[in-house]
Amino acid sequence: MIFGIGTDIVAVKRMDDLHERYGGKLAERLLAPEEWGDYAEATNKEHFLAKRFAAKEAFAKAVGTGMRAPVSFGTIVVVHNKEGKPGFVHAPELSAWLRAKGIVSTHLSLSDELEYVVAFVVAEHE
Repeated sequence: MIFGIGTDIVAVKRMDDLHERYGGKLAERLLAPEEWGDYAEATNKEHFLAKRFAAKEAFAKAVGTGMRAPVSFGTIVVVHNKEGKPGFVHAPELSAWLRAKGIVSTHLSLSDELEYVVAFVVAEHE
């Protein structure tokens, strides 16, 4: 059963401006440690950050909290399976909170063009 849905759209130019202004500090704020390897390999850092930001904001909306503990940029990890399907891995404290809320799975869809990134998340509960 659906617990909640969330969507977010990000203008890549906005992320480009923030990255230019704050440099690596922006990535430190938006990425979990597990995402640093993918960030280092990304050819377009701003586009990468825009996708991560949109995905995490949509997740926060789907679970109904916004960005407030235990939901934070650092506790949500965006991953891709071997076929490229995006999804999430959660830090232990977030996983425990999700279980307590009865949220058993989350699903992520990402779409991007040169100027915009869109993320859509569905959270399911028992």
